[in-house]
Amino acid sequence: MRSEPIDLNNVNSGNLASALAQMKNQIPTGAVLLDKTLLPSRGKFYPGDLYVKKLTTMNIKNLATIDEKNIQGIINGVIQSCLFGVDVNKVLVGDKIWLIFYLRSFTYNDIPFKLRGECTKCNTIANYEYCLSNLEVSYLDKDLPDEFEIGEDKISIKFPTIQTEADTVKLKTNDQIVEEIASDLLDLSTYVYKVNGKELSLMQAYKYICNMDAFSFSKLTNILTDYIFTAKPYAKFKCPVCGEDINLPISFIPQFFLPKV
Repeated sequence: MRSEPIDLNNVNSGNLASALAQMKNQIPTGAVLLDKTLLPSRGKFYPGDLYVKKLTTMNIKNLATIDEKNIQGIINGVIQSCLFGVDVNKVLVGDKIWLIFYLRSFTYNDIPFKLRGECTKCNTIANYEYCLSNLEVSYLDKDLPDEFEIGEDKISIKFPTIQTEADTVKLKTNDQIVEEIASDLLDLSTYVYKVNGKELSLMQAYKYICNMDAFSFSKLTNILTDYIFTAKPYAKFKCPVCGEDINLPISFIPQFFLPKV
């Protein structure tokens, strides 16, 4: 299947919805079962089995052209092409980047990628070899309660998905909304699911966040910090001379997705 960038503004189009529904029920030849506990979310919110297949030439071609404008569409398209058992729109945002690094590792049998960096403690410059185990990942290793008591309210939390991400983009770019949208508060609003048992739309959640008192807002942000899971494009190493922790950035460049094999 060809991996095309997903248009975040048309993620609910009929053709895409139909294609995704078919993909969910068809596990292609060569796909293997994914151990969901490897995901940053530990797979807690995917009820069925997940399968992955290796990157194709078109996937690599798309990944090699990533820039700031197209990164979300390309990543979503690659996941759509290589992950099975779940609607791509229901993939959690916290799992997205990890899946790209995992697919690269799975495709090339975790072949190392060479990085060069300097230790900030002893100034030693050395070469390092990145493998998937070096990726900086924060995991969801605690259960999410049904609700949190914040001020006089009881708030239920959910985790944003690719669909939520698309809805957020629509609101941020909606010319019909007169008021200026605070992007950081809107992003935070994607975690609010219910307040006192009532499910909120994204805009309703945003307005709720904006009208919170400072104490409640601080408590909510601190609570969410304990439940954030994601993968960051950084590799963790130890300095070979002094043992200091070293974090080196991993760029999505063509060489990363086309290693020497």
